[in-house]
Amino acid sequence: MKLPREVTAAPAFRALATGVTFHRREFSRRFNLVGTGRVQCLQGLVSCDVVNTGGRRHVFGALLTAKGMIVAPLWITLREAEIVLETPGAAAGPLLETLSKALPPRLCRVEEITDATTGIGVYGPGAAAAVEGEDLAVPAVARGAQGFDLVVPAAESGAILDRLRSRGAVPADESVMAACRILAGIPALGEEIDDRTLPQEVRYEELGAISYTKGCYLGQETVARLHFRGHTNRRLVLLVLDREPAEPPLEIIHEGKLVGRATSACWSDDLDTWVAQALLRREVEDGAEVRAGEATAVVRVDRWLRDP
Repeated sequence: MKLPREVTAAPAFRALATGVTFHRREFSRRFNLVGTGRVQCLQGLVSCDVVNTGGRRHVFGALLTAKGMIVAPLWITLREAEIVLETPGAAAGPLLETLSKALPPRLCRVEEITDATTGIGVYGPGAAAAVEGEDLAVPAVARGAQGFDLVVPAAESGAILDRLRSRGAVPADESVMAACRILAGIPALGEEIDDRTLPQEVRYEELGAISYTKGCYLGQETVARLHFRGHTNRRLVLLVLDREPAEPPLEIIHEGKLVGRATSACWSDDLDTWVAQALLRREVEDGAEVRAGEATAVVRVDRWLRDP
């Protein structure tokens, strides 16, 4: 993915720093878990802790394979009588298949609620005022923008969006939110994440998506072994490019060797140049100079341009 340079000049992107934006998540899919055992059942499946959340009602995690590879990034909202799961559309099939097989019906049931609901994000310094009175608003996690997330009944979404507009919120499209996540170091399914990606390779630890204390869950053995006995061979970094890159993915060359691939690129106003997320071999250090296609780039490790 390479975003047009003008994305970061859009009014909605500017409003993330000075006002408030709203984003309707049209490409995610949503599921509902109900039943008396819903929390404990989900606790044994996902990488994050949904029991000991420190009072948070909205957390970020993932469904993994038995070998610890990412299947589905998950935004999880814990409500009084249900749990709402939101995931990228491409992950919905594998997620539903796993839940349908793993959940005991007498304790927990899953149903898709995508058509019956709307996902809305409200971000920027004015977000709290914009969502005042919206009972379903929860603090956003792993979006690349500070604010609130909502999953609301579809029949009520029009009225909610009208209220947000009346409070000065500017609509943000998919490209604006993609720029946020690139600059914040948040990986995307189909870009940085494929069926061979381990969560620690793409910052899921830093994003709060992994628990090392809650006990067993699907893929936990691999995740724990990497944490306590070693490290991944790759990591997600930011590349600062000297020119506009070709369309990713791009091979990354360092000292004559193939060391990774650049995956998502956008313009950075802060650095006044193009930047890209890349998965690189761990031995490539912070500050190293690499080749990304025809561009020269400097590697930044754990130095992102936005808060997650």
